[in-house]
Amino acid sequence: MLGAAMVAGAVSAMIAAGSMLELDRAAHKAVSDLADKSTAPDVSAPSGRQKQPQMDFSKGYDAPNRPGYMVERPSDEMNNGQTEAIPQPRVNPLPNVTPSPTPLPVPDKGVVPGTQLAWQKFATHVPDTGNAPVIAIIIDDAGIDKPRTERAAELPAPITLSYLPYATHLPEQVATARKRGHEIMLHMPMEPTSRAVDPGPHALLTSYDKVAILNEMSWMLDRFSGYVGVNNHMGSKFTADPERMAVVMQVMKARGLMFLDSRTSAKSVGYQEAQKFDVPAIERDVFLDDADDAAKISLMLDRVESVARKRGYAVAIGHPRDLTLEALNKWIPKMQAAGFVFVPATDIIRRNGVKVTG
Repeated sequence: MLGAAMVAGAVSAMIAAGSMLELDRAAHKAVSDLADKSTAPDVSAPSGRQKQPQMDFSKGYDAPNRPGYMVERPSDEMNNGQTEAIPQPRVNPLPNVTPSPTPLPVPDKGVVPGTQLAWQKFATHVPDTGNAPVIAIIIDDAGIDKPRTERAAELPAPITLSYLPYATHLPEQVATARKRGHEIMLHMPMEPTSRAVDPGPHALLTSYDKVAILNEMSWMLDRFSGYVGVNNHMGSKFTADPERMAVVMQVMKARGLMFLDSRTSAKSVGYQEAQKFDVPAIERDVFLDDADDAAKISLMLDRVESVARKRGYAVAIGHPRDLTLEALNKWIPKMQAAGFVFVPATDIIRRNGVKVTG
């Protein structure tokens, strides 16, 4: 009950401020309503809050406990088989602005008919790419290491920067990236399989009940604005839990956000749960820098090219690391000269059947 009261209180405060768009006000109200819905998923784990791990960033991004999915499991497993078998398109577009019925109902007023959803409103628009193969590059873990995040924002193409919610000076960092034509996502920490890996404060844990999940999500989602959606930070354990991922998708639906499944585990049900709620969703194809090794990063970039050439588009995830940024600065112009087009994450959804108004 305390968690639900905190969520409702936060929502009421924002509504009282009167400075948010009608869509945002309604969406926040919908999130608070979800906490009281008897038809919502029955997440039966204890509601007691597990103590969140504390991360020490005093030594910067390269500290031993730095965040990052690359420490969850071997890189060979994460990118296994993607050269030989190009994944079939798995893009879940939203039918349009008006929400469709869902297996677990979200209040109708969660989305205001006739208005743009958040993933549409804050999307970075690019010209029609025609039949050219497109590549979406997502840089995860943005915001913690500010100098390298700044360098990522200087990459010579529209990319998508995904910011960790516990970074500092987020509004300023995000504003700079948006001015440079990049798209923004929120990199939401979720529980990994290994207890030795620290996802950071406010991470979603499988020990949490629905109210605790909503409370933590509200804190993270209200840290800054201007983002189109969420992708998971770590989360190999949490994203494999259908009941808890259903709660996540209720919030995505209510707030009009898209979801990018980082696929840190082959057991992830993120994309499937997004489909159930008509949440626009995509999945990553390739991780660029599981290993901080120039030769391996080059191989992963070749894999991205192969996927995009054969399927028409590719989604790649990397980090603001020196070798990754150096490789991308050289590779992006080379690929552009070869006829490939770099696009933000939302363009992968739009080109699969969703029209953006305005």
